[in-house]
Amino acid sequence: MRPWTTMTAPSRAVIKRGPVTDRGRAGPLRRALRVFGLIVLPVGVFWAAVGFAVGATSLAGVGVVAALFAVWLLIEARDAQDRTESELATRIAIGTQVTGVCAVIVEPAIGVAIALGSLIPVILALPYVRRTSLTRLMAISAVVGIFSLAAPDLLPWAMRAGSSIALILPTSTVVIVYVLFQVFLLNASTRLTDTTTELRHVIEMSHDLAATLDPKDVGNRLARHIAQVAHADDCVLSTWDRAGDRVVTFGSHPVERGRSLEPAYDLAEFPATRAVLNSHEPCVIDSDDPAADPAELEYIRSMGHRSLVMLPLVVRGESIGIVELSSARPKAFTERDVELAQLLVREAATTFDNARLYDELRQQASRDPLTGLANRSRLQDRVDHALERIRGRSPSHVAILFIDLDHFKHLNDRFGHAKGDRALQTIADRIRAIIRPGDTAGRLGGDEFAVLLEDVEDVEVVAAVCQRLLDGISLPIELDDASPIVGASIGYALSGPDSSNSEDLLRNADIAMYAAKAAGRGQFVAFRRDLLDTASARSELAALLRGAESRQELQLHYQPVVNLDDGSPVGLEALVRWQPTGHLLHLPAEFLELAEETGEILPIGRWVIGEGCRRVRGWQTRFDLPDLRLYVNLSARQFRDSGLVPMIVSALARTGMNAANLTLEITEGTLLTPGFETIQRIGELRALGLRLAIDDFGTGYSSLGYLHAFQIDELKIDRSFVPGSEGVGDAHVLSQAIVELGRALRLDMVAEGIETADQAAWFSALGIALGQGFHFARPMPAADVERYLRREATGQTGDGPIGPGGRRMSRRARLAGAGITDVLGVGREAAS
Repeated sequence: MRPWTTMTAPSRAVIKRGPVTDRGRAGPLRRALRVFGLIVLPVGVFWAAVGFAVGATSLAGVGVVAALFAVWLLIEARDAQDRTESELATRIAIGTQVTGVCAVIVEPAIGVAIALGSLIPVILALPYVRRTSLTRLMAISAVVGIFSLAAPDLLPWAMRAGSSIALILPTSTVVIVYVLFQVFLLNASTRLTDTTTELRHVIEMSHDLAATLDPKDVGNRLARHIAQVAHADDCVLSTWDRAGDRVVTFGSHPVERGRSLEPAYDLAEFPATRAVLNSHEPCVIDSDDPAADPAELEYIRSMGHRSLVMLPLVVRGESIGIVELSSARPKAFTERDVELAQLLVREAATTFDNARLYDELRQQASRDPLTGLANRSRLQDRVDHALERIRGRSPSHVAILFIDLDHFKHLNDRFGHAKGDRALQTIADRIRAIIRPGDTAGRLGGDEFAVLLEDVEDVEVVAAVCQRLLDGISLPIELDDASPIVGASIGYALSGPDSSNSEDLLRNADIAMYAAKAAGRGQFVAFRRDLLDTASARSELAALLRGAESRQELQLHYQPVVNLDDGSPVGLEALVRWQPTGHLLHLPAEFLELAEETGEILPIGRWVIGEGCRRVRGWQTRFDLPDLRLYVNLSARQFRDSGLVPMIVSALARTGMNAANLTLEITEGTLLTPGFETIQRIGELRALGLRLAIDDFGTGYSSLGYLHAFQIDELKIDRSFVPGSEGVGDAHVLSQAIVELGRALRLDMVAEGIETADQAAWFSALGIALGQGFHFARPMPAADVERYLRREATGQTGDGPIGPGGRRMSRRARLAGAGITDVLGVGREAAS
């Protein structure tokens, strides 16, 4: 009773339950009645004829009673198909007892024979009737037997016939009793055979179900056994999804028939199925039932069937599903078929329920609990299966799309993890809606998703799906009072010689995704072989980087931060370098991003802070520069590390460095939102007495809110706002705006990336006290820093690390050299 994928099912009304026809075990009973009736009828007629011929009225009366009994038996045999076997057996037993009483009343002399024969109906009914009915029949038999034995003494017209007539009735009775006993043996043998068949089916099914743990296989095997015992053409097992108010297909026989069915259907459209599930009672429909609704008859015929029976699957008194049997034959299901099917259903219900629960657990184990998408393990299984299926079927391909959300952590930090989870669920729903029904979407963890596309013959199809995903994901996400937008970067890979399994294909897509991020995010990139080579080199570099600080492969170079008024050093920014044994020196841009990804940034950061504090503290003492500052960059991962504050405390205590001389540079992205954890970490750092600076200010998510919330001490203006650099827009206007902002917030400011005297003069004219850049000094190793500081301490001039011509230059001379006449305007140069 399920919608078929090849047709549109008509609307269904409540199914009227029809009687279950009795053509199973009642068949032998009906035949026995017919045979017995045909035997008794001529005997009764013969008795009646002889009695009338010789004037023996009692014999004639007995003959008439026997003939009428035989006619009644034949009528019952004809109508037996409309009665259950229990009803038929009960009617025959009672009718036989009534006939015996009538015969004894007509001729009391046969009372002994009738008394003996009164047990026969009870014995015949034994295999068919319930215990309560059997008890009643035995009581009736006892009454009939007692009456029959007492009749010769109670009834005054007891027959006194001659010896020949007196012998006819007892002899005939013995013959009839013998025939009845043979019928009993026949039915007992049939019942024993049926019982043996039941046991054989149950044992075979138990052995078959014990041979598999696969839930779907259990459902299919159970459907096969039920279909066999019920002589059904089709059998479908379904589970009841109460939460979704629907029925879900779990197994079928033949298996091919299950594939043509919809996987689930709503119970609201099928009240008869709901009635079976609620009542725990079977329901049978035949196509020629005139009482059935026309819509139901049309539904059965549309399936090509003429009979349908539904059986509930009940475990511990609760319906868990339904079994649907159908046949192309009319009135195909007898009571015997239904009882056998119910027997197997009862025996297998617990096994079926365990298989269903096992399947649910397996589904949970293979699904992402937040989004309901496949998890990594499930996705890999699907990819391996898809690759195996297309093997040798060129030009079909399997494609994997690796999706990584851009800056999703910012959304999480701003709105909290609960709303972040809602955003992930929304994105998962969008991915599901965009891909084809036969494709698979998965969540690999965090903000990473993947999509499996099967049977891909054209790379343009993959590109189109990628573009739809980018468009769909980037739509606003409704989160109560906000509608943030999250972008994505997608890398995709097609199956081929370099991706023979799921791991290779996922790896290639992952590599392509990182290429998409490196290319600017918000786009998709196809995997190429050169990307694999780059990734391999990156992997080798990551392995080489691991433990670099313990092998003493790290170096610190320092770039001075100077006073723009006179060029004197105010501090030193520590810049790490890495030189593996036997390799060239690596600059920060070549390995710090990788260190951040792998977590190696934490031990590297510990070394940088410890070594930097040690060096600067030594220079403070040696050159009498007690206020010389150390500037150290702090990455997002370092900032979130719970061991950051204890590590800084330890470094300060170990080196004797004053906390006020340590400035930590943090990027704007790290402080995007004043969440609880961020505020707490800032509070812990400020409690140490050190200074906090925003590095590369103006390039990220600049916000007055976080500048105020975090009580930042210093802004380091990014080099892109230095006039004459390759920045964006009018650097004069932008730099002046940033300076005005910093001045309004009473923040110290450092201009980075100064490479010329004019640039230094410009920022000095704006009122910025500190600067940094190649114009003053390039990053230099510790030995060069010592020479630089010694030269500054002694006032020496000449070409050196700080540039030609010495550091001393008056403010007025620099301004004149820059040709600036209006430092409060927009930075226009004076007319020449």
